Amino acid sequence: MRKLFALSMVVAIALTMSSCGLGKMVKKYPEVTVTLDNPDLENKGGEVAYTIKGTFPPKYMKKKATMTFTPSLVVDGQKVNPPFATIKVKGEKAKGDGTVIPYKAGGTFTQSGTFKFDEKYETADIVTGAVANLKKKSHDFGDRNLGEGISNTSARANLTPRLTDNANSGTAFLLAPHNYKAEFIGRTATLYFDLNSANMNWNNPNNKTQAAKDSIKAFTDFMNNDYIIDRVVISGWASPEGEETNNQGLSEKRFQVGKNWFNDKFNAYLKDYAKRNNIKMKDLQKPVFEYVNNAKGEDWDGFEAAIEKSNIRQKNQILNVVRSQANNDMREQKIREMTDIYPEIADAILPPLRRAEIQIICKKHDTYTDADLIRFVQSNPNDFSINERLYAASVATDMATKENIYKALINNKKTENDWRAYNNLGALKLNEYYQNGNESSLEEALNYLQKAAALSPNNGIILNNMAIADYLSGDLAAAQANFEASANASVQPVNQNYNTGALSILNGDYSKAAQLMGGKSCDYNTALVQLLQKDYNAAKATLDCIDNVDAKTAYLKAVLAARMKVEEGVYSNLTTAINLDPTLKKTAKRDAEFKRYRHSDRFKQLVK
Repeated sequence: MRKLFALSMVVAIALTMSSCGLGKMVKKYPEVTVTLDNPDLENKGGEVAYTIKGTFPPKYMKKKATMTFTPSLVVDGQKVNPPFATIKVKGEKAKGDGTVIPYKAGGTFTQSGTFKFDEKYETADIVTGAVANLKKKSHDFGDRNLGEGISNTSARANLTPRLTDNANSGTAFLLAPHNYKAEFIGRTATLYFDLNSANMNWNNPNNKTQAAKDSIKAFTDFMNNDYIIDRVVISGWASPEGEETNNQGLSEKRFQVGKNWFNDKFNAYLKDYAKRNNIKMKDLQKPVFEYVNNAKGEDWDGFEAAIEKSNIRQKNQILNVVRSQANNDMREQKIREMTDIYPEIADAILPPLRRAEIQIICKKHDTYTDADLIRFVQSNPNDFSINERLYAASVATDMATKENIYKALINNKKTENDWRAYNNLGALKLNEYYQNGNESSLEEALNYLQKAAALSPNNGIILNNMAIADYLSGDLAAAQANFEASANASVQPVNQNYNTGALSILNGDYSKAAQLMGGKSCDYNTALVQLLQKDYNAAKATLDCIDNVDAKTAYLKAVLAARMKVEEGVYSNLTTAINLDPTLKKTAKRDAEFKRYRHSDRFKQLVK
């Protein structure tokens, strides 16, 4: 079909037709041009748009003659039902429909239309037949080749879901939030210092009070309970009667003294822990936690609170005077002046402000690690809340362990009505289906998701997972509807711009797709829509920054290279794609994007 009639044959036919009035038209037919305006037809949202143009030379079209062009597709040597509209032209005095072609000047025609795409059209030849009629005579000119193949690159939009609880991650098998929040507990010890000093003096009157001794004992006892420390907050303070810069330095030094005191206590605890557990100190794995430096200088809030609680009769006047000063230097001066008038300030208010507070903070339930929690939740599930059990499943890396924890929840009457366990089982099974294609996994997933939806209707997370199940099943219309419902859900709505944008590529709305996906960088679907919009440089930049190139990305790089006419890029990227996924040999062999290369020996060798 790709071979045209030889000119000599046309001349021979012309000689035989010269007496019937069509002879000159037959002879000059090679001067008639019929072309596809864009020879690279492509599927766009299931439709193929085309424009066919024709040009007739002067003194060609007999005034009473008509011509009919019948564009069609030839697949595997057979013409398929013509998806193109028939094109009719006629001379100036001819009857019937058609574009008029003047005899003297010649003329043109343009015919545009669309037809439904079918995958078998990827390798089709695009041809047109032509028949001329004059009075009772007619002549069939045979088929003329217009093009080859219809590309289906827009169908390469691809959602690649992953299992996560992050609703902002693009395409995901979404796990429900576990809602577990760690409860923190702790103890605080307070150390007191002399005026303008950062040296530890245990004879300081405030250090000898029962309250100070009790705080240190409670702190030490708490540490010996083997809680796992999350952080240690050490606050160094100074009383506000001194010069501000000096007081800031004092608070920093007092922080360091507090830190050294804690380290001594903690090392003593570790030695005791090692001894109790028969571990050598050199073999003991020391915990890592955060030190928070909370040295804030002068404790104005503490000063004002102490004055308000005091029995000083003029305390309101004292506070008004201090608060009315323009800056800290003036406030400090007023305090120094008032200590002579009110000895209680010097004796009772200021000394307790010269201190370091050491606060140890631990998670209430973390006397064990995440690994311990996973084990205990499975062995003694009733000892833990639903949120704790869901949290344990979330940090488990083994899929079977996750599944066991979720199944224990739905199989217990006390917890069976929590939608999250059903949803998460559905997400696990969808992920399993995505990984191995086992249809039974998909059936299980849908069953769990339907139960989750019954417990929590109009839930965005559940609808998201149903949408992905639809997508994986090939029901793109249902996927689109469920993604949109997920975004508008009254419970746990999920932003679905990326997913609906990717589906817009399949629907042929590239502008909407680009807008919804927001130009996501280093992203396969973003590169695809850029390519389809013929912004090839942008597509190349997007593809080039994708890490860990997979088969589909390498294949799209090859398509882009073909469109940019970079032959070596076609072969190198196709080689990578086929090495990663050998089934792409068959795809590439049929792909109209490579029609300019498919007859080369190198291409044939690559896809054989």
